[in-house]
Amino acid sequence: MTKISRFLLAGAGCLALAGLAACEDNAGTAGWVDVDEAVTTPAAEPDQDAGERVSTREQHFDAFGYYLPFEPLQFGNWRLDNVFIAPSSDFEAWEAGGRRDEMPFGPVFVDFSDVNSPTGTNELGGEYHTVTTRVQADYYYLADGAFTFEGVDPELGTVIIDGALHGDVVRAGDSQRPAFTGGVEVGGERIRNISLRWYGGD
Repeated sequence: MTKISRFLLAGAGCLALAGLAACEDNAGTAGWVDVDEAVTTPAAEPDQDAGERVSTREQHFDAFGYYLPFEPLQFGNWRLDNVFIAPSSDFEAWEAGGRRDEMPFGPVFVDFSDVNSPTGTNELGGEYHTVTTRVQADYYYLADGAFTFEGVDPELGTVIIDGALHGDVVRAGDSQRPAFTGGVEVGGERIRNISLRWYGGD
């Protein structure tokens, strides 16, 4: 785990702000935010099955950053630490079929920590859990006003994040207002009405 990864995993909890609480809903009703269509460009290497969707993103919209929960989001013993969206230049390289060695998890992924695992201390003195998992997107849709992530992890099962990505907040580099609002589902457990804040890293 790199220095920045450990810092982010350790710091996600302490960056959480009060308010904007997540509301858990296991009633089985959809918890996603409806969004409008946007001009998009397809990602490279679409799924082989014709019936499967192809990942797309809105051109000229750079949503680079780490998106951290305002309030802890936990599914069993797994805590969602951050959602990462790469800069446009990395998307362009990935869509052209490049950067596979440098970006093994692609331009969009989600990090989780096992809160029952042992803890360590990073170079900055922050505490982090030693057992983590990173979920790569099998499908993503990224636009100013919309974000969808779908991936599968052996431990977590299917991970779905769906809602509104607020481009004005991202472009302003505003870490105080919600940059994403919507819902998260992990292994069939759904939490609705969550908010993520934007963080640009060190």
